[in-house]
Amino acid sequence: MNLNRISIAPFVQGVIRVDVDGEADTLKTSPNMVICARTHLPVEAGAPKLAPHPIQAKVLESVVANKEAGKVVEVPITMFFNKAENGIGIQYKAYDREKGTPLCAGDGKTAHRLATAPDQTQTLIEVACPGAETCAFANSEAAACRRQVKMVVQIVGQDDPLSVFEVRSGSLNNYRTLAAQLKIVERRYGGLRHVPLKLTMWQASNQASNYEAFDLMRLSIGAPTEAQAMEQAKKAREQVAADGLVDDMDDLFITGDERPTFAELMADDFQMVRDFYEESPVRPNAVKHSGRSPVRAAAIMDGGVSMASSMIADALRNANNASAAEHAASVPPVASQVAVPVASEEPVLDAIGEGTFL
Repeated sequence: MNLNRISIAPFVQGVIRVDVDGEADTLKTSPNMVICARTHLPVEAGAPKLAPHPIQAKVLESVVANKEAGKVVEVPITMFFNKAENGIGIQYKAYDREKGTPLCAGDGKTAHRLATAPDQTQTLIEVACPGAETCAFANSEAAACRRQVKMVVQIVGQDDPLSVFEVRSGSLNNYRTLAAQLKIVERRYGGLRHVPLKLTMWQASNQASNYEAFDLMRLSIGAPTEAQAMEQAKKAREQVAADGLVDDMDDLFITGDERPTFAELMADDFQMVRDFYEESPVRPNAVKHSGRSPVRAAAIMDGGVSMASSMIADALRNANNASAAEHAASVPPVASQVAVPVASEEPVLDAIGEGTFL
């Protein structure tokens, strides 16, 4: 490791995620969130799990909706970054199963993978990124790869203004929802900083989930009206300026370089997200309906693959195992299969709504 390029990122106190119920292959999302600390609960057997963060009890007690539900269904937050493009991100991330160190990061098209140079130093090489579902490296015994959605926030009432919490998920639907809402908030309020927001829950269902509801996260304005939210944001911004504080963190941690540096690849702490990688929520009905084993079905649900997309993946796998002549004779053109989801006006929803980052 080049010690001159050790990653620098906002200190993360903990993780906000959708809760899950059940065991192993019968895990289901729950209509509430959990706020996890960076420490783990002691376990006698199985993988360690993150402990609740102390602020979770405070959020449970101070928010009316949470007191009524007896669970965390609403988290008051503000955004750490001022621009939506910096506030949330999505990528595939692979870790070494034994050491817990990052190995590869990609966007579904191109990935940058850790390798050893001839001089025995670590370097990054550019490789194709087909995604965690079909990548041979991602499905090897050495690596664990999942899609990661990360949104950087601060919880109202946290004791340290120099730290953040990360909203974590593996769901494309969570990413689409949160990213779109952040863009709207940035436009309407002239930036994200100091706008009072609430992280709340919503549900969806579709054919791939066997029409069972699954749970997702969304943003709401944390004030009775937008005018009041704007007034709160304006006062907070004016107070920061009056205090002589610099409030723009976007250019401090964001490089603007599309190619990740070694430091950026190594930025995530695998111990903080390890239990998310080992959880694979899947609906029993969806497993039965799919005719696949629970493990295979879980992998498909994690990837947010629609029925049409599954057909494409199966066709591609068959094509790789067949000769060119057999492929031409027996496998329909991929483009004709892609036309199904492309032509639909209804957005494709993840079957479970969440991957292993919940």
